[in-house]
Amino acid sequence: MRKANIFKLYSFLFLMITMVSCYDDKGNYEYQKLDEVTIDVSEMETSYSILRYDTLTLKPKVIYKGTQVNPENPQFKELSFSWEMYPAQINRDVQERHDLATTLHLHKEITANELVWEVLFTVTNTNTGVKTFAKFPVAVTPSLAEGWMVLYEKDGNTDVGLITNNEISKTATNERVYYDLYANANGAPISGKPGSLIYSLANLTGAHALYIQSTNDAVRVDPTTFRSTAVFNDKLFWTPPAVKTPEFVNATIARKEFLINNNQLHVVDYTIIAPGDRAFNDALAGSYGKLAPWMATATSAAFDAILYDQTKKKFVKVVSRGAEIIPIATAQVATAAFDVNNVGLELIDSDLGFSNFEHMLMKDAVGSYFLLTANFIGGETTTIGRGKYNMSSCPEIAGVNAIAAGAYGEVFYYSSSNNLYQFKYTPGTTDRLWTPPAGETITTISLQKYYNQNRATGVIYDPKNFCKILYIATYNESTKTGSVYQMGVNETNGAIITGTEKKYTGFGKIKAMAWKPFIVR
Repeated sequence: MRKANIFKLYSFLFLMITMVSCYDDKGNYEYQKLDEVTIDVSEMETSYSILRYDTLTLKPKVIYKGTQVNPENPQFKELSFSWEMYPAQINRDVQERHDLATTLHLHKEITANELVWEVLFTVTNTNTGVKTFAKFPVAVTPSLAEGWMVLYEKDGNTDVGLITNNEISKTATNERVYYDLYANANGAPISGKPGSLIYSLANLTGAHALYIQSTNDAVRVDPTTFRSTAVFNDKLFWTPPAVKTPEFVNATIARKEFLINNNQLHVVDYTIIAPGDRAFNDALAGSYGKLAPWMATATSAAFDAILYDQTKKKFVKVVSRGAEIIPIATAQVATAAFDVNNVGLELIDSDLGFSNFEHMLMKDAVGSYFLLTANFIGGETTTIGRGKYNMSSCPEIAGVNAIAAGAYGEVFYYSSSNNLYQFKYTPGTTDRLWTPPAGETITTISLQKYYNQNRATGVIYDPKNFCKILYIATYNESTKTGSVYQMGVNETNGAIITGTEKKYTGFGKIKAMAWKPFIVR
């Protein structure tokens, strides 16, 4: 019995010692409560919707150590902030991610495509590595409807800008300039130097297309997003040509689209009823020389296309749904201003002008310059050539780099690097109208108009100020900056209207400009 009591006593003492030992051991550990970050979004919307290229502003409150963090000058250096954007689950096939900012509040222009996105806000405690998150659904909706497109070279590549204002758009009242639309939509600009661009209405019953051509590529893009839907080696042709040297892209009122590549003509014909996607067919046949990178803007139903053979110095044609490029068959009478089958001149530039005549600047082998007017919309008549005017004495004509012709009168502009001129071809006189600021040179000019011939007031596919707005593109070599000067002109006599000039800058070196119609889906 005594041994049992002694055993119990030792057991009790052991238990007490163990408990004291555990208590002391517990006291030896240091427990630190992590500093918590709280993101307060109670005063914010649960989802957001903005127009593409508008600015997204998000202002969450961040609480740390019981204090609201100052968004302008955060007082806690251990906190870092980040904003990123990625496609929502409904757009899981889109593999993109965009870093937006490293500030507490977000104020950022959104250039990403029209999708539903998730914007993720992260606060990181750099001392502990603990992260706190908040997520915001953001729907980006179309904003790139009607405007003035600017095709330019930037760092050796091609991209597109867009100007919108009340003189261009029937719907926009605020002025806005968009830059690098192709790169923003596709992750990179188009390779090569800029060539041509056109918004095509050829597919009247389906989705419209915008074509952009550079020296290295030709692409078709969605006009609402500028996202590529076809490139030269993928979907643009049924069978991509073996040689890739795109030279010119165009569309006509005959509901056809054209591409000159490697001196060969390819066609998309929307007059043929066919289901599914469309693409450029194999090159047309024919015996001809070097084609100018040009096509007549408007022709009669007798022609699919009118082109110019620079080698043989004559016009050639493609008949309606024709399979080859052939000569114009009808002999021209002696009273025609010139013979389309024997012009004998080099084509420099051309624009559709007064009476729907093609207005073409040409020169001969000894350096004399001429303005020729031709009526291709009247069909294959004996008097296609309507006018020939000697411009050899015009100032700086040997340095001409662009022309523009009006539709409501004998309005014909040409530019050199240094000046803008108006040639009045009936009296044969020339007026200098405009000189760029110091340090800038003119690269191209254009009137606000479109290849569509339906000029009824208010028609959705006609510009708001048809032939009433002149655009002059300039380039500053020292700053590598391109600018567009917009000015009102009298559509019948060509005079610049005082006090209407506006300047838009920040582009690259501008090669071409074109109107972008209002988009209807």
